[in-house]
Amino acid sequence: MTRRTTSARRTQALAALISFALMSAIVVPAQAAVLDVDYIGRVQVSADPALRAQAPDLYVPAGTLMTMDGRQLWARNADSRRAMASTTKIMTAVVVLEKADLNSIVTADKAASTVGQSSMGLVTGERIPLGELLKGVLVQSGNDAATLAAEYVGGTVDSFVAMMNAKAAQLDLVNTHYVNPHGLDANGHYTSAADLTALARYAMRNPVFRQIVGTYTVKVRSDRYTHVLTNHNSLLKSYPGTEGVKTGWTNNAGYCVVFAVKRGNIELIGTVMGAANEVGRAKQATKLLDWGFAHYKATTVVQAGEVFGRVPVSDYLDRTVPAETAETTSMPVFDLAGPVERRVVLNADVAAPVSKGEVLGTMTLYQGDTVLTQVPVVASSDVPAPSIGQRIVFFFARIWRAVFGK
Repeated sequence: MTRRTTSARRTQALAALISFALMSAIVVPAQAAVLDVDYIGRVQVSADPALRAQAPDLYVPAGTLMTMDGRQLWARNADSRRAMASTTKIMTAVVVLEKADLNSIVTADKAASTVGQSSMGLVTGERIPLGELLKGVLVQSGNDAATLAAEYVGGTVDSFVAMMNAKAAQLDLVNTHYVNPHGLDANGHYTSAADLTALARYAMRNPVFRQIVGTYTVKVRSDRYTHVLTNHNSLLKSYPGTEGVKTGWTNNAGYCVVFAVKRGNIELIGTVMGAANEVGRAKQATKLLDWGFAHYKATTVVQAGEVFGRVPVSDYLDRTVPAETAETTSMPVFDLAGPVERRVVLNADVAAPVSKGEVLGTMTLYQGDTVLTQVPVVASSDVPAPSIGQRIVFFFARIWRAVFGK
């Protein structure tokens, strides 16, 4: 072996080592962290060391976790504007669903079939139902499918993008602006984690959208071909209860995922943006969801038969009826948002006869200034109407008390 060959091999080995180190620096995330800008509920962790100790340690630059009914559990840089990659297609699908007939037949053209990068494999000239094309948008994340759907629904891609921005304005997505329907990096194409989560909450109310984004693999047929589509959202396979929603990746956006998971009667939805790689994206989402389900869970807040006062029965002189909760109440509670406070408002009095279970007031459950629920407070027993004789006695007794104050 010549010195020249040995030197060349050493050079190649050194180059490979440097390349590996550079790649490792790119794809291996730094140590997970809790940041001062993080919020748990509505409280910034920098203001509460005890709360900070309970925060999830995540390596993503931005994200949110919410309940499906809109309560914030965790947030990091939730309003910062960032590239969104193929999570764009959530809005693309919303506009298609609200503006077009999914039974319409769409013909693939050259402009759509040559967009590039992620593709469902459309071939110029094939004809496909719009509803099947939408599966190419959301399951396969096809840029060709998104472009073709935009052309068909909007007349032109630019007109469709204007419809996307109009919908964003309608939904008050103030940190969102679209330039294209597919999500490839472009100047002025951005969203925020909070806006993405809000949009996904809105989209998941549509049963067609919900069904499609929960699909891992599906075959769709055009007049010429069968397209086998596979979802990029690995959480559909790895995280029990996952219902969707959408992944994305570009150089500017990093690895992103919007996710929705339901377990029992608890449904969480959220976003992580800018993860270092595909595995890290799923890992960070999983860690955030595990934290969410550990701290937002079913809790018994009221036991049946708890007495919260007595209500005077107006037809009697000094008789009252106990006011109690009729049944045990359990509901999801975020245990890091402080204690649950119960405030009871009872009627000033009640007229006889009183039936057991008759509503005598209301208990409102608060956590901070958030109203969790309201529970009726009811009579614990029957109170019959007084007899005629009793009414006469009570009548004169009231006169006596009015005169003599006794």
